[in-house]
Amino acid sequence: MKKIKHYFRLLLILAGWTGLYLYIVKLIMSYFWHFNIFEKRYWQVIGEFWRSGGVIDQFSEYMFLLMLVLIIPVWIFGYKKAIKLSYVKIIFFPIFWYNDYIDKKYANLPNHIVLKNMGGGKIKKQTPQQMMEEMIASRMPQATDKKDLNSSKIRSNFEKKNRSFHEKMEGSDK
Repeated sequence: MKKIKHYFRLLLILAGWTGLYLYIVKLIMSYFWHFNIFEKRYWQVIGEFWRSGGVIDQFSEYMFLLMLVLIIPVWIFGYKKAIKLSYVKIIFFPIFWYNDYIDKKYANLPNHIVLKNMGGGKIKKQTPQQMMEEMIASRMPQATDKKDLNSSKIRSNFEKKNRSFHEKMEGSDK
């Protein structure tokens, strides 16, 4: 099963690379020399040129001949390179490209952001031990105020004064 998957992958890459490569070659040949490699009449024109004793003497003719000669070696080279590529790199190429673009765009910026006017003063440096102690202290229950501890005394004093006031008021009415 593993070999079948491997051969299927190679066949898929072969078909994809061949289709893409032939499309690119057709575009290049059509753009520069108005030559379609898939039509028989263009090849007949080249054959007639050679039979009638044609001579290659211009740069564009040399480049045309070089292009025709290099079609198969470049296809083989590209196929070997395509086999080494992973599907993930091909499928996610736009995402990888955009990520690299953003990395290059912001490479010269500082690694940190400075917010100004956002607080009061300098940040004191703390050791990990001090940070741990502060965290523990903030989570521990706070000691209650003395007023809270003496609330029962205050209440009883208020009741005594209130009683004594009412007693004086009752005594002054008689």
